[in-house]
Amino acid sequence: MCREKKSRSYPVERTFFPNVWFAWVFLGVLFGLTGIAAWTDTKRAKIPNVLTVAMLVLGLIANAVRGGWQGAEGRPLWVWETGTVWLGILDGLTLALVGAVVAFVLMFILWVMGTCGGGDVKLMTAIGAWLGLSGFLFVWLATAIVLLVWVFFRVMGSGFSPRRIKATMAKLDADRRAMNEGKAIPASRPMRMTYSLPLLVSLVAVLLYVYRWELQIVGSRGVSPATPQTGWVAHDEVERKVG
Repeated sequence: MCREKKSRSYPVERTFFPNVWFAWVFLGVLFGLTGIAAWTDTKRAKIPNVLTVAMLVLGLIANAVRGGWQGAEGRPLWVWETGTVWLGILDGLTLALVGAVVAFVLMFILWVMGTCGGGDVKLMTAIGAWLGLSGFLFVWLATAIVLLVWVFFRVMGSGFSPRRIKATMAKLDADRRAMNEGKAIPASRPMRMTYSLPLLVSLVAVLLYVYRWELQIVGSRGVSPATPQTGWVAHDEVERKVG
């Protein structure tokens, strides 16, 4: 009579956060910093460099901690299926840097085209460091939709006459050009157009929806829709006797 072990695989959920409280802290800090950026941008038409740099650095640190935690628990990572603490830290930093670089390139192109300001480029680069490539693209596209809807209602709210629509578009274009050139825009003007406010709305809405399972907003913790792939780890089957 002998004993033998047989290895088989069990599904392990692929999540972005190691646990629910880390998820709330991570997103809470991100929402708070983005809210401060939106407030200063709306009030002063400027986002302080110290804020965007701090957001970028904190995004790198947060993802390094997140990745290291995931690696320590043997969970699937972004680049690797699983790994150690140090491999997890490297994985988290890689995710953050890729997101930041892609965000910078896309926003720099928009800045060259004159459709956003320099502060917006730096803010979105920092957002990319927090969310990585896929998260940034989700939020970026949602922000564009919110911005278009905002412009549409602003234009329609001014009246349907060609003269009023033309005047409204001229104000929006003046805001855009002033923002691109770094000039101050009167905070009292109701037609001021900022990129950071639609970004804040999109960021909160998209991330609370995408990570609703990990945040336990809906039901218990499950696999996030943004990371649907299932990871696998090997476990030893219970020993069984064979003749």
